[in-house]
Amino acid sequence: MFKLWERYDLKKYRWSILLIIIILCTAGIYVLGKVQGEDIDMVPRQIKGLIVGILGAMFISMFDYHFICKFSIPMYLVNFALLAAVKYATPLQVKQGGAIRWLGIPNGENAKIVFQASELTKIVLVLCLAALLDRFMDKIKQGYVLLMAVCMLAIPVGLVFLQPDLSTTIVICVSLVVVIFASGITYKLLLPIAALAIPVAAGLFWYVQQDFQTLLSETQQLRILSILHPDAYMDEIYQQENSVTAISSGGLTGKLFSGEGTLGAKNIPVVESDFIFSGMAEAFGFLGACLIILLILALSFQCFITAKKAPDYLGRLIALGIGTTYIFQAFVNIGVVTMLLPNTGIPLPFVSYGLSSLMCNMIGVGIVLNIGITKKKTREQIDLEFAVTPKKGVL
Repeated sequence: MFKLWERYDLKKYRWSILLIIIILCTAGIYVLGKVQGEDIDMVPRQIKGLIVGILGAMFISMFDYHFICKFSIPMYLVNFALLAAVKYATPLQVKQGGAIRWLGIPNGENAKIVFQASELTKIVLVLCLAALLDRFMDKIKQGYVLLMAVCMLAIPVGLVFLQPDLSTTIVICVSLVVVIFASGITYKLLLPIAALAIPVAAGLFWYVQQDFQTLLSETQQLRILSILHPDAYMDEIYQQENSVTAISSGGLTGKLFSGEGTLGAKNIPVVESDFIFSGMAEAFGFLGACLIILLILALSFQCFITAKKAPDYLGRLIALGIGTTYIFQAFVNIGVVTMLLPNTGIPLPFVSYGLSSLMCNMIGVGIVLNIGITKKKTREQIDLEFAVTPKKGVL
């Protein structure tokens, strides 16, 4: 660990990833200062979060991801305990915006220390799934490996869904499906599942619109119906309509350069978090909004390049899963803000206010950075170095 020049190729350190994150966070902090309400501590907290997050990502990047994945089972159990506490540990639950998705110390709506466990789940499940698939790499084409993966993931994903947090559930599932698809599992297993998933998805989409459905909460159902029939659900869609109005008012170059100091997005509920993109589009205009999107795409692309050049199978799956998480979460957030998708609470990675999201995303960045600088080793070297049971197969 101390002879970094022997363990890592530091010339390949992707400083560009950190630069992109700093730009995204800085833009988000600027807009946050324009739209924050009575909580005047948001900007200082987010600045401290950015500094600690960047330093934390660089620190984590010095820990070999093989060593981190050695603790995949403890990570899985701790994450499960946190998700269970969100659902069942009443004294620790924190309710915000009508949803219980946070743990707080002390308890109640005025908790000073608040943590959203589902943000950590996005990273932990990618690591655990990659570690499991890597463990059974030589048997990856056998059906029981896929069955084990599904069973392992079903419980934590189900707890996130029951919070309820449909948007985070979808983001987690998409990233995990991409990891499974890229793992080398035979198409003889994947194609029948995909063929079955299409009619099942269509049936579920019809079912959740019916009065007798029990899968979604009433609020979740109304948000879906409001997108399909906006004229009949004006009360449910007002937040998104205000968001679209704010975006359009930014014009081509935004109000920042026109000298207007007040942003209309300030009046949108939770604009500092879930709807931060509307404030950015109003402040920076169409061109600035496109630049933000391009930066998020560039960040994910860097993760995918790292996956392509990863020294082994495990690193490839982890970098791919983390990159997919960032890009798909951004897609969902921007889709909601622009009224293309039903309203659902999910932050824009590295831009929205929220230390849970920022810190957990920084953990993912640190691991991707480590994958990018780790020198290629044989399976025997890895097994010997980290004292794990040797496996059959070649990287």
